[in-house]
Amino acid sequence: MAKAAGRKGNAMIIEKLMKQADFTDVEKSIAAYLMKNGFDVKNMSIQSLARATFSSPSTITRFCRKLGLDGYKKFQILFYSEYEAFANQGVVDANYPFSGNDSFEQIARKLAKLNKETIRKTVSGFDYNQLHRIVQRMSRADMINVFSVGTSATVALEFQQKMLRFGKIVNLTMSSCFLPGYALTATEHTINLAISQSGENRDVVESLKLLKKNKRYCVGITATPDSSVAKMCQEVILVDIQEQGSYEEKIDTFAVYSAFHFILDCMFSFLYQLDYESNEKETKEKAYFIKESKEQ
Repeated sequence: MAKAAGRKGNAMIIEKLMKQADFTDVEKSIAAYLMKNGFDVKNMSIQSLARATFSSPSTITRFCRKLGLDGYKKFQILFYSEYEAFANQGVVDANYPFSGNDSFEQIARKLAKLNKETIRKTVSGFDYNQLHRIVQRMSRADMINVFSVGTSATVALEFQQKMLRFGKIVNLTMSSCFLPGYALTATEHTINLAISQSGENRDVVESLKLLKKNKRYCVGITATPDSSVAKMCQEVILVDIQEQGSYEEKIDTFAVYSAFHFILDCMFSFLYQLDYESNEKETKEKAYFIKESKEQ
């Protein structure tokens, strides 16, 4: 029974460090360091922690006992376990996923969590009947046009390269002046992907107007359900991302980039899976020919 009671007390390490009740100034400094650099503690000796907090090993030992632990070793194990769980709690702000006070490890873990949550929400929003319709049409398409600018176009570059591996032509440009040309040359067998977070990018919207006039098939990928892109496309894949469009209101683009990248990866994979053996054979043959040409 005593052991169980002790474990219950140990589960309050983080709470005690945050409250800092009856802490001396030195102990408050140690607590602040631990809360900021908690992931580093796993590999820190008592001497290293003492140097980092401008204290001494004996001070660290007394501090651990004040927290109800026998010594530094036990504190190190239990604190790290509790800190890891603590760091994984809560929602990461998509606009400001890290602060100026975060350590490199904290930033990495927050970005990993944001990416994981973004993909989870994207998958939960998938309409697989819709995706089947899109991919079936994509498999029969004479070409695929991508209408996007900025970050969205950068995401689509990798999609373009992957699709080429098994013979699918993807028209993509980093210069928006070419987008109307893609729209005008699209046939009834062309898949037109419009990718825009706001769904209101002028160049993308103007291209969609041309496509709509010619009754061409369009698929929109956007975070804004009532946007022009969403209204003008026959199929719309929505991403549930609470990220601002303006760089004045965020550090950079994180969540939207991850969501768009994941959706395009899924489209590539779904299309590849439709004729898996044939596509696998073709990609291997292309890789072989490329290798042979380099060796000649």
